[in-house]
Amino acid sequence: MKRLAGGAALAAAAAATVAVTMPATASAATEVQPPTVVTAVDGSTLDITVTNPNVLNLLDAQSCGAVAFDATKLPAVLADPTVVLEPGFVAWATNPIERVLANAAGDAVKTFTTPDLPDGAYAVLGECLSLTTVANPQTTMPQIVLVGGPLGGMQFGS
Repeated sequence: MKRLAGGAALAAAAAATVAVTMPATASAATEVQPPTVVTAVDGSTLDITVTNPNVLNLLDAQSCGAVAFDATKLPAVLADPTVVLEPGFVAWATNPIERVLANAAGDAVKTFTTPDLPDGAYAVLGECLSLTTVANPQTTMPQIVLVGGPLGGMQFGS
């Protein structure tokens, strides 16, 4: 797993959404674990399952999400993760109000389906953050999946 400095996709919006429902009162950051992400190609869409391994902490709520973007943009994301916040950069991102909130068992899970995507290679990254770690989310290693074409449906990465 790789820790990327800076923001993650919709991190600020997600934190604001969670903050509205659960104001943070903790003084120290919670140790946040990255999600488990499983991606499957279904025709021209991706089914992305995000499992939040974090145990519910009412003082510092943790949530997880994912983004999918053109795999050729991966070097830009690794150099500066905040680029995923630029309009039009990602092909799909978890809606802030649909993020996977931690539960008491540490096994909260949701599956998301992207809209139809053009043929090509996509990088999928999962991320988890808490209210006190918005600027330093924990991310997964990128998964590279192929949509369409003769190799459509193949997956590379973890």
